[in-house]
Amino acid sequence: MLGGPTPLKANMRTLKSRRAMLDTLMRHLDMVRLSAGMAALVMMGCTGLIDGPEGGSENLTPEQQVARQKFEKDAYPTFNTICSACHAGTDPTIQFLKSTSIDGMRKALLAYDPAVVNLDAPESSRVLSKGPHMGPALDAIQSAGILGWIQAEKDATSSTTTTVEITTNKIIPLLCTGGVAGDTAGCTTGDAAHCCPVNALSLESLGLAGAEIDFVAQPLASDLYISDLYLKASTAGAYLEHPLFVSWPATGNPIPDGFDRFFAVKMNLAATTTPAVCPGPSCDHIGAGAAAFVGFSPANKLSITFKILDPFHDDATPPPPPTGCGTMGFASFLTNVKPAMQTCQQQCHGGTNAGAKNAMDLSGLASTTDNNTCLQVRSHVNFQTVAQSGVLLAPQPGSADTAHPFKLSTTSTPTIANFQSALNAWIAVETNGN
Repeated sequence: MLGGPTPLKANMRTLKSRRAMLDTLMRHLDMVRLSAGMAALVMMGCTGLIDGPEGGSENLTPEQQVARQKFEKDAYPTFNTICSACHAGTDPTIQFLKSTSIDGMRKALLAYDPAVVNLDAPESSRVLSKGPHMGPALDAIQSAGILGWIQAEKDATSSTTTTVEITTNKIIPLLCTGGVAGDTAGCTTGDAAHCCPVNALSLESLGLAGAEIDFVAQPLASDLYISDLYLKASTAGAYLEHPLFVSWPATGNPIPDGFDRFFAVKMNLAATTTPAVCPGPSCDHIGAGAAAFVGFSPANKLSITFKILDPFHDDATPPPPPTGCGTMGFASFLTNVKPAMQTCQQQCHGGTNAGAKNAMDLSGLASTTDNNTCLQVRSHVNFQTVAQSGVLLAPQPGSADTAHPFKLSTTSTPTIANFQSALNAWIAVETNGN
């Protein structure tokens, strides 16, 4: 079992993508990065086809022909003229456009790992969501053309692939109101300062006996903050790719994580016959181990779907997990964020308030070499809509984040304006790449 899935199980796993479920989910998800006008452009782009996509149309379904035609007409011109100078160049870490033909570029984009095109949730594809970086941001027409192509690729895949969902059972998360993770002494007595249960979402129904995903859930007004997020393996180990959190209101449509923040996550954890030690070879953080889910009501049920969920793969080596911000980002963090957050560290997030430290651990803020604190702060940044970042809004007077009682002001040290300006300077560096 530790040698990887059997041929039959491997064949079944190729069917177990999330596209059937997400086709429904994303149909009702507001487009968080494109305006209504851009959406209209996409719809306009769906009328009419061009003849003769590269490679011909033999043995292609009508949906596949549409996808190839849309790439050649609507996506390739942008990729070739705007993006290829860097992404078809000599840097192997970003060569997702390197090819000698139009259809070769299309195939390179679809196959690149970590994925820059997300057929499960087209709007969250990194080729659309990156924004301004070392190169320019796409304009509305360019983005609409690329989105139209990705949606066509999704339709083409759905028309030829039988899909089976890999999704956990839905649970109503137990909420942490105070204390350290696992402290439940006050949960039954009404002592909110000592009630911080750990949620254990079992993966047993998905074929991984004894494995689970653990996390702490805290209410943030109408949103949900998750921390201490671990994948914990058992006797079969665990291999995971691309988890997606989904919130389920009592009425209405399910709400997937609109930022698809764990799109590049791959984890391969060893088997263990004893309780897994976290972190360790059989237990590790998922992504940064924390995330704020905007629009996820704390009262809603919660589930997680996966692109792949298997026993340990002895032939797969995932990329190393993130251990902090990049070189330029960390340098900017030390210059801008560290001085601005010293008050936060001293009063709450350094350890004097266990709940605050659990939400964002700033105990290592004094270090000039350990950039894990930078990663802690980074997990509270909304890179799609920076102004809506939790780390900027939490101390802002009058913000909707009532779960964060401490607010800065126009006379505090630092002032709210200076605090947000310092963090925005660092966020700009992180956004443009390291």
